[in-house]
Amino acid sequence: MLMTKVEWTRSGVPSKESIIDATAAGMVSRHDDEYHEFVTEITFERAREFLEKMIRLGHDSVLEHIVFQFWVSISRVASHQLVRHRMASYTQKSHRKERILTEEDFVIPDNLSEEDREEWIKDIRQQIAIYEKWLEKGYDADIARRKLPQETRTDLVMTINARSLRNFFKLRAEHVADFEIREMAQKMYHLIKKEQLDFLFYDIGIEN
Repeated sequence: MLMTKVEWTRSGVPSKESIIDATAAGMVSRHDDEYHEFVTEITFERAREFLEKMIRLGHDSVLEHIVFQFWVSISRVASHQLVRHRMASYTQKSHRKERILTEEDFVIPDNLSEEDREEWIKDIRQQIAIYEKWLEKGYDADIARRKLPQETRTDLVMTINARSLRNFFKLRAEHVADFEIREMAQKMYHLIKKEQLDFLFYDIGIEN
């Protein structure tokens, strides 16, 4: 059973133009020429070299002009940790709507023994039954959902700039981070790596 799920949104991958514009933004502060006079001379390779240099020098504010967007499916536990990263925008699924819940609507740790996994799923079924009981009593989902556990799955869209994403990876991709949000961070990084944009995070050392 899948735990965390991470995918790009349709516009989630930063374009080469946005990488070049981030470079141009960094050059605005030191160029005598106006933006439109030098931006056309910036190639993607030159932009990459420039941004890697800015990262080495600690001048990574220009990375705020590069924006990533992901669709994520995680537990409520992980989402509460995620929103602590305030320099990002989130739109999250509401649980105020009455839902027919199954085991797939819960994030189950993948390191449980086979015996404990069966017991864990049994507990989930009991939680679903409790939720349904309060709906059957005539209460709105707004009330019944308060009986749902923290492992209930929630979906969200996360929009975050590259500078804030670097901070997110530094904190959440480490082995000391909670296992679920660490898995989420690693999946995000692998999507970025496939797009060959991992040079923006080359110095962080993200674990597999």
